[in-house]
Amino acid sequence: MKADRRVRRTQKLLHRALMSLVLEKKYDSITIQEILNRADIGRSTSYAHFKSKDELLISGIHELCDTLDSAIQIEGSRSKPYEDVIGFSMAMFQHASEYREVYHALLNTQGWTVFQQPLQEMFDEIIRRQCKAEIQRLKKADSDVPVDLFVHYVTAGLFSVLTWWLGRRSRLTPPQINEIFRSLVLPTINRVLT
Repeated sequence: MKADRRVRRTQKLLHRALMSLVLEKKYDSITIQEILNRADIGRSTSYAHFKSKDELLISGIHELCDTLDSAIQIEGSRSKPYEDVIGFSMAMFQHASEYREVYHALLNTQGWTVFQQPLQEMFDEIIRRQCKAEIQRLKKADSDVPVDLFVHYVTAGLFSVLTWWLGRRSRLTPPQINEIFRSLVLPTINRVLT
């Protein structure tokens, strides 16, 4: 138990160090040594946790996934069944707002290229999981919409709205951008899944 706590603490220190450096300089120019210095951690300790700064950056997605899964549990009890597919969207926009400067600093850098695919894969996995029962029904009903296309569409919609919002430094609040996102995709989700 103590070792687990120590591992989590070290990982948090490394992650925080990277995030603070991203706010100061381009991701592409950040070195492992700078991250280690900022976190006050030795090189051998860091390699026990992450082999590269890209791996360290991507590791934040695991914590984000836990946050979004918790939001789904809360939202699921309040929404219509088909809305559960995107029951995590508000939590995602809130997270992006909290780390808005970091996200914005990553845009148009190699860091964003590294981060965006795992982020989209996480969205895809959550959406696919949330509509699993409905997807099974769709397969049996021979829907005109292929399941993979449906999941890809909803994932791409969320990612597109998120990057638009972050990239333009829009003044829309998380609830406002979430409402816009939901107004764009819920009619399609409703039509396909009900």
